Amino acid sequence: MGTQGHSPGNFKQFFDEHVAVHALLEQIDEAFRRPSSTMEEISGLLGQLGDRLVYHFAFEEEGGYFAEALLHSPQLIAKANALLDQHPKMRTRAQQLKADLQREETSNEQWKMRTAALFYAFRDELLHHEREENILLQEAYHRDMGIND
Repeated sequence: MGTQGHSPGNFKQFFDEHVAVHALLEQIDEAFRRPSSTMEEISGLLGQLGDRLVYHFAFEEEGGYFAEALLHSPQLIAKANALLDQHPKMRTRAQQLKADLQREETSNEQWKMRTAALFYAFRDELLHHEREENILLQEAYHRDMGIND
């Protein structure tokens, strides 16, 4: 696993990836709130979320800014591994969300309500996971800068 160091471009890529995931979550939320949204539109957005998370988690797992932080705070590796272990489960849940819901044979309104409940539960889990990763990064860099010394 190679790292690219503390380059501004590497941090920007990490930041941009998180912005893209959050923007897609907002777009899905907006679609659920809009009465005119269709099952196809929402299914397409959920499919995009599954695809985006494959890329998002791969970026974190293959190095990126996350691995660089751990080089400076190896005592956080167990915590980082626990977070990384969550990636396959969340990636699969995101991809299955769309597949499972496409099989539903209910009215658009029933489908929307059920899908929204599943999406918001998943979104909350994902956002919690992202917060935990951010805390880990902050802790690693605070230790690296000697803030906790």
